Amino acid sequence: QRRITNAAAEGDSVGGVIECAVCGIPAGIGAEYFGSVESSLSSLLFAIPAVKGVSFGAGYAISSMRGSEANDEYALKDGRITALSNNNGGVLGGVTNGMPLVFDAAIKPTPSISRPQKSVNLETFEEETIEIKGRHDACIVPRAAAAIEATACIALLDCMLERNM
Repeated sequence: QRRITNAAAEGDSVGGVIECAVCGIPAGIGAEYFGSVESSLSSLLFAIPAVKGVSFGAGYAISSMRGSEANDEYALKDGRITALSNNNGGVLGGVTNGMPLVFDAAIKPTPSISRPQKSVNLETFEEETIEIKGRHDACIVPRAAAAIEATACIALLDCMLERNM
């Protein structure tokens, strides 16, 4: 909160990361190649202009893990198969595995800030300084969360319809 308040006081903006989790999703949604849950979801998430990155489960940290750490081992719990961890974010080989689908979306700082910024006038082809007047959001992350959730719903429903679920 302080980071946002400080940016606003300086006429600037900040970005952030939205973590989204979809619980209760059945195993078997998605496809191994084209139409994987990750590619379907990422494609729609990147249609949101402020989204600059998407990662699933442990995200980039999984690249520094060993297979023995990154693999989500399975066990029986109350007569059901369950994973003991969720490093892969509920998706293996493009298909949901019954664990919560967990992903992060990186949101950039909004460029419409009240601080002077260098630009180029396209009519005169000269450099100039611009100052944007009016309302400024110091952080759009709280408002973007609803768009991220809605996008997840649309992408997953689409994948389910593809599989006649």
